[in-house]
Amino acid sequence: MKHSYSFILFFSVILLTFGFLAKPTFSQTYPNDLLIDEASASELLYNDDVVFVDMRSEGFSDGHIPGAVWFGGAPALVDTSHSIEHFLVDSSKFQSLMRMVGINRDSRVIIYDGGNSLAAARLFFALELNKHEDIQILNGGFAAWEAGGFSISNSSEVPTRGNFTSAYDDTRTCDVRIILEALDNENIVILDARSPEEYSGETVRAERGGHIPNAVNLEWRNFVEAEGVPYFRSAEEITEMLANIGITPEKQVITHCQTNVRGSHAYFTLRLMGYDSVRAYEGSWSEWGNRADTPVSN
Repeated sequence: MKHSYSFILFFSVILLTFGFLAKPTFSQTYPNDLLIDEASASELLYNDDVVFVDMRSEGFSDGHIPGAVWFGGAPALVDTSHSIEHFLVDSSKFQSLMRMVGINRDSRVIIYDGGNSLAAARLFFALELNKHEDIQILNGGFAAWEAGGFSISNSSEVPTRGNFTSAYDDTRTCDVRIILEALDNENIVILDARSPEEYSGETVRAERGGHIPNAVNLEWRNFVEAEGVPYFRSAEEITEMLANIGITPEKQVITHCQTNVRGSHAYFTLRLMGYDSVRAYEGSWSEWGNRADTPVSN
């Protein structure tokens, strides 16, 4: 009997060990419940109230999360007629796009991309800007889903048109005027999510290189793991990184990059960390660096 019990215990440990290895997951606690892990997301497949949105620019036909709708990546959100490069579509157009992918006013939206959440965060920002509340990003994206061994589909269907309604929230974004007013305000931190080379002016992607005066630099990619599945780093690690550049919970924060794609990732990270007073500068360096009347530091 004793030997039988030992064998059962040993066999159970083996099953648990290999079960864990077969479906790795990365679960962390953050101030805001804006991330979902792959195991939790798998339990929501085919739920009529949940819409999975695939934000990869390619690869959908080769395999995707079952039931997900393809949106086409961050470029699908661009207003090609706008004078500023890669500027977000207006609320009317955004409403139409969201209805086309089957999102309703009360939908729970789960967004994923290839893994680093760059494109996913762009859609997250656009949804919050248009006052949709029930949104999460799949932590680690499709890379996490594949690594976990969850089911993958190659089929797709045209979604039923949704009734999503835009309601623009101007507290989530800002323009040049607000940036200029914030330059010497010690309660506001401007977070530049571009590379250090862009920030210093070594790499120039506009008429002028450099950065907004008094802006701090923390490249967006620092928020996710550099190796393996690109999960978001722990809340403790992100808190320390932010504190090191003077970003603490009582501060107001404005994020930006070149075209507010990386800026949207920084925006999402701050929202994840519980920051409510955070805006993204949609014009970003594409506007600031190409104007002759805005101050620049190197």
